[in-house]
Amino acid sequence: MPRVSATMLSANNTSRGDAGMLDMILQEARRLGVEERRRLIDLLRAQVFAELGRSGDADREPDACPRCGGTHLVRKGHDRDGSQRWACRSCGRTLSRKTMGLLGYSKLKEDVWASYVEHACAGGTLRECARACGVCLSTSWFMRMRLCEVMGRALAPFRSGPTVSCQVDGTYLNESLAGNRSRSRVGMPRGPHRCGGDVRERGISNLKVCVLCGANDLGDEFCELADRGRPTDEALGSALRAVGEGTPVSTDGLQGYARVLPRLGVSCHDATPAREARHGELGMVNAMHARLKGFLARFRGISTRRLGHYLDWFLWDEQTRRSDADRADTLSGQAATGGYDHTRVALAREPQPFWSYWEERLAMSTVV
Repeated sequence: MPRVSATMLSANNTSRGDAGMLDMILQEARRLGVEERRRLIDLLRAQVFAELGRSGDADREPDACPRCGGTHLVRKGHDRDGSQRWACRSCGRTLSRKTMGLLGYSKLKEDVWASYVEHACAGGTLRECARACGVCLSTSWFMRMRLCEVMGRALAPFRSGPTVSCQVDGTYLNESLAGNRSRSRVGMPRGPHRCGGDVRERGISNLKVCVLCGANDLGDEFCELADRGRPTDEALGSALRAVGEGTPVSTDGLQGYARVLPRLGVSCHDATPAREARHGELGMVNAMHARLKGFLARFRGISTRRLGHYLDWFLWDEQTRRSDADRADTLSGQAATGGYDHTRVALAREPQPFWSYWEERLAMSTVV
């Protein structure tokens, strides 16, 4: 008869005990009413979300004080849940890892955030998420912006190098000035467009914005809001900062690439004319363009002011769709331990990209 170690016996007894406890919980849950079951689900969801917030790197020292930016931090006591607190030697205030976390100053409970994450990952609209979580429409939008910032912080870096080939190409979206008509100090420099449409100029014009996209052989991708209309060399250089030295790069026939990419130290630049690029020469990045436009189309007119947040959401969606883990569970863990930079005031004051074009147009019309 083979020997069985005490560790194996203990593990088997533990698994049997857990299974028996789950069976007992299920039997008790069957006796509850519908509303009581829903309440139980909300309580379990909130407990899981809270446990995720206390796990991970909760005891790791923060990089800097969120109030004064000081980097000299010392340990000082613990919170009620046992998490470590620090004191800033510069301003004397105390903080923890949750101080600038997603739930640090939120008045909403964990179960509300957990429910919102589930509905957002399931493709729910702002109104559907607001109705399911019991919040107003503006709060639902603000929660979406917070989650987009968490997604942006959780993105894996774009890998590049001599052994990784990369394809780069830009796609053009109609500029949307949604939110600038009555709720902005700037106002509307032109007539309103319906859901980002009504752009009557054909081809590339200054009424469109360029989103520069890149994809490599490893499956990594990046999206950058580059410029208004056809991007300048300076805008290309800023948008291509993710491409490292020695990387072989394939692009279309835009002449700006030939001037900018050598400055970045790429090993090889293969420029393909636009007509030939449509036949598979830039297949990876063109397929990425199609997925990006399909992703943005479901939101029915995104303001260009907020486009960067939705690009982060798209990249996060692209990375998680190749994972076996559940998206809602992944985002819940990232949201529970993640942080943010944009407060409500900062989001309200977020500038409209490339606004100098309209300022020049308004100045010229005033002079005339």
